Amino acid sequence: MKWFITDMDGTFLNDKKEVASNAKDVITKLQDKGSKFIIATGRPDIAVKHYYHNLGMNDVVISNNGSLIRNLKTGEIIYQKSFSIEQVEIIYDMFQELNDNSIEFHIYTLNYIYCDRLSFSMARMKKLEENMPNDLKTPMYIHEDIIGEIKKNNENCQKIMMISKDHSKVESFYKKVTQKIEADGTFSATDFFDMMPKGCNKGTAIEKLAAHYGYSLENCVVFGDNFNDKEMFDVAGWSVCPNNASQMIQSMCDEVIGNNNNFSVIEYVEKYYKKIK
Repeated sequence: MKWFITDMDGTFLNDKKEVASNAKDVITKLQDKGSKFIIATGRPDIAVKHYYHNLGMNDVVISNNGSLIRNLKTGEIIYQKSFSIEQVEIIYDMFQELNDNSIEFHIYTLNYIYCDRLSFSMARMKKLEENMPNDLKTPMYIHEDIIGEIKKNNENCQKIMMISKDHSKVESFYKKVTQKIEADGTFSATDFFDMMPKGCNKGTAIEKLAAHYGYSLENCVVFGDNFNDKEMFDVAGWSVCPNNASQMIQSMCDEVIGNNNNFSVIEYVEKYYKKIK
């Protein structure tokens, strides 16, 4: 039996951040046949819970590029790895020294996305979610003293994200950070650069999930479109990307399918479950 893991943005979702109209039906039927359909995203899981709820999902979510695996229905945490608050403080102090207001800086924890101002991307998210029930909206914590508030709330940080069109600037910053602390970094979207605790990526998360369930990695099919998906391409038995991915990403995969705007991932999964006896 195959089991499926998909990236969200640029892969499972179309460019308007929508899912296919038949996605819930397909996922429910797949789950009913004993297979799994799991989200693996660079986002925090609290930023995909409306998708999770609306799709009728009941399993874990791999989030923050693999530093957290949590069941959003039960709250059970299968795995988490966090930066220490001292490490977060070092990174934030270094960012403050950049004094570049064009770069957005977000800290992801189990409960919130922290930001010292209402960034453009958070304002956009608020707009997208304005008509959602409050319990499905992404919890945001905006405060000028985010480190102080994280300490006060006794939070653990699983990921730090920077958004900038100047890729060389954030890559240079990341290199300086890794001279002071251990961290892993990757682009999860064109202008989104993520930093995670050392050893965290979607591939290691899938390995932990396979061990947890007693599943074979050979039977795991993964879908992704960006550089933060590379490690899951490496560990899974079969890797698939939509044709909107760059040629470099396509060359890393076993199979290239249609566009994310045509909901090719759910079409692929639907064809599979119809073959299951």
